[in-house]
Amino acid sequence: MSGDASTYTIEATFCLQTLCTCLSTTIGQYVYSYYLQTYPIPPNSTVNFTTIRPFSLSRYNEQHAKCVEGDVTPEYDAQAWAQEKSADLFFWATLISSCPIIIMTYLLGLYTPQLGKRFVLVLPMLGALIQFAIWLAIIYFNLADYWWYIAAFINGFSGSSSVLSFILTLIVTDNTPESNLSSRFVRIGAMQTALAACGTFGIGYYIEWRGYTDLYWMGLGIEFLAILIVIFLFKSSSSSSVSERTPLLNSSANGEEFKELSTTTCSNFFQVCTVFRLNRRTQKKSTSLLLTLFSYIFYTLASAAFAPFLWFLLNEPFCWTAKNIGNYSALASISYAILSVLGMQALTNAGGSDAMICFISNLFFCASTLWLAFARHDWELYAGLLLSAFSGYQGSLSTSMMSKWLQPHERSNALTFVTEMNTIMTTFGTALFNWVYARTVVNFRSFTFFIGAGLCLIPCILNFCLFLVTRKMSDEDIPPPPLSETEIEPAPLRLPNNGPPHAGDATCIVIPSRSLTSSLRTPVLERSRNNSVHDDESEEVRSLITDDLVIL
Repeated sequence: MSGDASTYTIEATFCLQTLCTCLSTTIGQYVYSYYLQTYPIPPNSTVNFTTIRPFSLSRYNEQHAKCVEGDVTPEYDAQAWAQEKSADLFFWATLISSCPIIIMTYLLGLYTPQLGKRFVLVLPMLGALIQFAIWLAIIYFNLADYWWYIAAFINGFSGSSSVLSFILTLIVTDNTPESNLSSRFVRIGAMQTALAACGTFGIGYYIEWRGYTDLYWMGLGIEFLAILIVIFLFKSSSSSSVSERTPLLNSSANGEEFKELSTTTCSNFFQVCTVFRLNRRTQKKSTSLLLTLFSYIFYTLASAAFAPFLWFLLNEPFCWTAKNIGNYSALASISYAILSVLGMQALTNAGGSDAMICFISNLFFCASTLWLAFARHDWELYAGLLLSAFSGYQGSLSTSMMSKWLQPHERSNALTFVTEMNTIMTTFGTALFNWVYARTVVNFRSFTFFIGAGLCLIPCILNFCLFLVTRKMSDEDIPPPPLSETEIEPAPLRLPNNGPPHAGDATCIVIPSRSLTSSLRTPVLERSRNNSVHDDESEEVRSLITDDLVIL
């Protein structure tokens, strides 16, 4: 296959998966609308709901400022009941899918050498296709709620979008000359941002017109088309620096290190779990590494506080429709892409270190979270985007920061460990905050935001300590300033996972995630530094993968 054909095929696959993600993130709105329609109205109630057509639930009573008009009490009205039921559904779906996601992410990455990249790439696409099919069956045949959990489990067992992102980025790396790699990722990132913005904007108006069912038929067809493209058009590039069966996780750095590493799964797992041991490096490096790691872990948990964000928008006093959500999502995607780049450039020019930039970013996270917690008007939600645009640098910089304190042969194990920790914390956090929201929505609907702001104070303090530690390091202990030479490029698949089963999905809005799963930009200084020091081809490619793709 020619280079041009390979380029077009890969970019077409990215576009199809971006559209599928935009379509699947509407499932939360459908679930909420369904529960609102099926609310058991008391015989003497005057509650009035408006739906468009069977199987295409769309909106309810938009003629008044309140979402619900009637004589039901606030404690037991349809609005609160639908919010509680929806949040509970997402809680159980996330909980049920968390174990297969965590296990399959590791196993599929570890056994990619045996399975091949194309086979592993088809698996999450097939899982998403089955999920769309089950959703449609639930809608048309009014199946029981446990079918949502089955769809979640199947999608999680296939690896979900995390494995999909990982493999696609590896394929881009394999099929792109190193001199063009940065510009290629920038182009793909810009293309995805534009497509996601247009998609979410159009989907909101389409739901107002036709409802939800057509969207899931579209998603089913797009996933099927993507599978056919991968099976019949994806081929190994003759210019690729590695074979199709290059492993994704837990690869050794060079021949000498490979001899020291056991090939057994248990040994690999042990090496991953012990990569952050204190006796492997100096005390200052170990301290810096652990501060960075725990800052990222608590930041990821704090980010999960936005899991119930969709229910927050659908609740009083906003009572947003699909059109409102689509407009907000599109603007959020565009503003985040532009303002975060400008903010990073400004902080870089000001001479800020990685730790200080993360510290400032955590402050913006706390501020944006509290701003949303107290918001009562639509304009306040839009104004909050100005704060949230600068709140995601912790996710973008964490892997690059940790790689500075690690030896080259430790970086792939560290990436595996961080990937698994991110998956665990995000799935746990999403389930937890959906559970909390379902039980506090009636009396304190902003409670999860206050928890998220409080949790983010922990990485804020840790990053300040890291700044003090690294400031006193000698030139031999610390690498050159990373951000002064850092080229910022988009991570290719900056999208939340599909549907209700997984972490970050409960927002059901395509807005930039604050977790490492969908970091918009990834510093590439470590890649260039590694390439200049290590000439081994496999290490060079693994360095590219580690720094260009931070998927979880």
